[in-house]
Amino acid sequence: MRSHVSSAQASRRHRRGGYALLDVILAVTVFAFWGVGLITLLQKISDTSNSYSRDRLIQYQLESLLTEMKHRPVNEMNTERFDEALEVTYRTVVEPLNAANLAGDTLEDLYEITATAVFNDAGGEQIETAKLTVYQPEEKGR
Repeated sequence: MRSHVSSAQASRRHRRGGYALLDVILAVTVFAFWGVGLITLLQKISDTSNSYSRDRLIQYQLESLLTEMKHRPVNEMNTERFDEALEVTYRTVVEPLNAANLAGDTLEDLYEITATAVFNDAGGEQIETAKLTVYQPEEKGR
């Protein structure tokens, strides 16, 4: 037995198939936009995290540099070095600190060590600075 399908029924089935294809195309498009947005967001989060990690490493290096310098003789505290891994130039400069106590007496053998990190990032050249005041009495025979 043969079933006879009218042309109106066939036309409705064809339109339903067309709508199904349109639904699939719209779903794929929405998913693609969502996926691209998610990937972009994850990339920005990763960039921010990497930048923060680099900044923290630079700050740690400045702190370590100050700690190292305070144990050196005054005439060896002025340094400069380049960190190839982070592409940062570190400098330390020592200057005598002119200070007085409440009685007005000058305090001797005080020095201020300034450690500076110079580096480039997306915003151009950046400079981070840390300072430390140290008491370094001169020893006889040094």
